[in-house]
Amino acid sequence: MILRRITEHVKNQNWFAVGIDFVIVVIGVFIGIQVANWNDERAFKVKETELLGELRRELEMSIRVTNQKREAISQVVTSGRRSLDFLASGNSCGSDCWLVLVDFFHASQWQPIDVNRSTYDEMRRQGLPRSREVIDAVEGYLAQNVNLVATHFVPPYRSLVRQLIPIDAQAYYWHNCYTLEDGAETYSIDCAAGVPAEVSANAIERIFANPAIEPHLTEWIGIMSSTPPDLAKQNQAAKRAIDAIDRELERRK
Repeated sequence: MILRRITEHVKNQNWFAVGIDFVIVVIGVFIGIQVANWNDERAFKVKETELLGELRRELEMSIRVTNQKREAISQVVTSGRRSLDFLASGNSCGSDCWLVLVDFFHASQWQPIDVNRSTYDEMRRQGLPRSREVIDAVEGYLAQNVNLVATHFVPPYRSLVRQLIPIDAQAYYWHNCYTLEDGAETYSIDCAAGVPAEVSANAIERIFANPAIEPHLTEWIGIMSSTPPDLAKQNQAAKRAIDAIDRELERRK
């Protein structure tokens, strides 16, 4: 329609009308582009809001998992300290060596404490989030996790002590002194004896006789002792990130 009108006006050399038609075309194109940009921005904002919600849930899950790992690591530290006290005492465990052996096994437990960051990484690939406050809060939380030494440290003690524990004792331990449920590890302190008393006693004698056990256990428990409070600070950073996301989501309402 508009093209036919312009053609007629050109034939009639009605340049004023041609100018008006040209302005109409330019305005129409401009409005069309603006509407398309507005729709794109609206869709982008909706997508960002959805991803912010996913990021919030990711952080909440991280807090729950981290609390579970804090409890497990605290159990490791408690067992490790008891094991070090036993080694320092020089005393025999006599005929009741099973729980002493369990403590040495508990103290060898290690688990990764890296946090899930898949949603945040996906958002950054898309140039999101656009809120500097949210970025800074999440980056601070992730930096707290990266700087935890125990994240990447598998202790030499772990292999040393497990090489000295009989297979039957290890098999019983995994079925009766250890649980893994919904990703959470729990170590039972009072699990009943699963091997004959002499088997436990012989294992403790081998552990006691290995001079590398005590220094490596000391190093490991020294590192792990600082981890539960560090994880508590990590969760505080996660909560600050959640608060920043909540403020951003509130602004979008």
